[in-house]
Amino acid sequence: MDRETLLRRAEMTGSWPPAISEASRLLAEAQITAVELTEACLERIAKHDRRINAFHRVLRDEALTAAKESDRRREVGRSRGPLDGIPVAVKDVIQVEGQPCTANSRLLENNVAAGDAEAVRRLRAAGAVIVGLVDTYEFAFGGRPTFDALFPPARNPWNDERGTGGSSSGCGAAVAAGFCLGAVGSDAGGSIRLPAALCGISGLKPTIGRVSTRGVVPLTFSLDTVGPMAWTAEDCALMLGAMAGYDSADPLSVDMPVPEFSAAASLRGVRIGYVRHFHAEDFEAPGDIRRAVDSVAEILAGCGAEVAEARLPPLMDFHAAGRLILPAEAFAIHEEALRSRWREFGPLARNRMMLGALVRAVDYLQAQRMRQELTEAVDAVLKDVDALVCAAMLTPAAPMDSAEPFPFLDAPMINVAFNLTDHPAVTVRCGFQDDGMPVGAQVAARRRDEATALRVADAYERAVGDRNRRPRL
Repeated sequence: MDRETLLRRAEMTGSWPPAISEASRLLAEAQITAVELTEACLERIAKHDRRINAFHRVLRDEALTAAKESDRRREVGRSRGPLDGIPVAVKDVIQVEGQPCTANSRLLENNVAAGDAEAVRRLRAAGAVIVGLVDTYEFAFGGRPTFDALFPPARNPWNDERGTGGSSSGCGAAVAAGFCLGAVGSDAGGSIRLPAALCGISGLKPTIGRVSTRGVVPLTFSLDTVGPMAWTAEDCALMLGAMAGYDSADPLSVDMPVPEFSAAASLRGVRIGYVRHFHAEDFEAPGDIRRAVDSVAEILAGCGAEVAEARLPPLMDFHAAGRLILPAEAFAIHEEALRSRWREFGPLARNRMMLGALVRAVDYLQAQRMRQELTEAVDAVLKDVDALVCAAMLTPAAPMDSAEPFPFLDAPMINVAFNLTDHPAVTVRCGFQDDGMPVGAQVAARRRDEATALRVADAYERAVGDRNRRPRL
């Protein structure tokens, strides 16, 4: 199947892009080549990204060279596995050797990476094709779409008048738009899971230390993680298998076995706690979001899981701790630049970071104490269940012209809960709002047990069977 046939079929059926698992099968069966797959992605970027703004930089020549090398390996029977020849994008806070790493800030406009981040190095070693660097909120500080940073904000492929959430905004847009089959994002307060939910894809925040953060522009000291974003939970698992592993040069890296992921595994006997009060009591999400998330519990029960409602501490407790810890640590990292290069920051990121200057040491320490109490409370619930399910979003995607400087005043940060407690969590698309925009839920599991979270998410996606519904650009 040549590139023209591939694209023509995709346009007719709305089936572009293929999932990584499907593309890997097509490559293995010689139905397509890595060059054809990569050229198809690059062609789609050239055709549509002027409107979507997902990419800061497209690495066309480098990507085609890597794709040709992948095809040569496959020809001689030396494929490196399921990611060999798969086009992947990288969030522009994660270093790619020889390329700008700007964090979408004028302060780093001329910053060129001397080497690959460890996560990128591992993906390259698995044969992945890096097609470019994608958008992020400035210095990965989430909030709302903003036109005051170095690059314009990414737009949501389901409706280009709506945002993607942040801060891995370009990752969500690029995967949903079919510009790549996977992307590498970062998450300190929901920055993988919220864009994944709003863009209708899957995204995994792993346990801290599972994936090295070496070579990543930091947002915080104690919350940062790096993880995969792709069409399905199975695809995220394939990417995690390549990205994960101990890195002795990263002080936060943990030497733990990389989990095996078994697709289509049964959920019989798996106990799931449904945390409904987050989106129905602690914050009343719109009815179409509530209904979509509620359907997840019903479908998982139909898959053989034992599902019952579970109660965690109130969502506002997680939100309060996160809203103190995150800006305090971000301000500590950027204080010198905020003092000496004030005008080079975009006003939105600058003003949000400056809130950290108002956090007293006693407030920060009390927030960390609360964090420990919240962690113990979630651990206690996870002694009785294998996984937790809750919403991954509480409100619709913001309009691109939103001027609200502090959107977290309108709704609490639901995703930060599992950053604080360090439990792995993966998003699944669980339906659509009345206006056709996607809705996302998240599955969390015990610390270091990404395999169970992915297993539950994969079983749900297979049971629903709507993964071929994609945005038409």
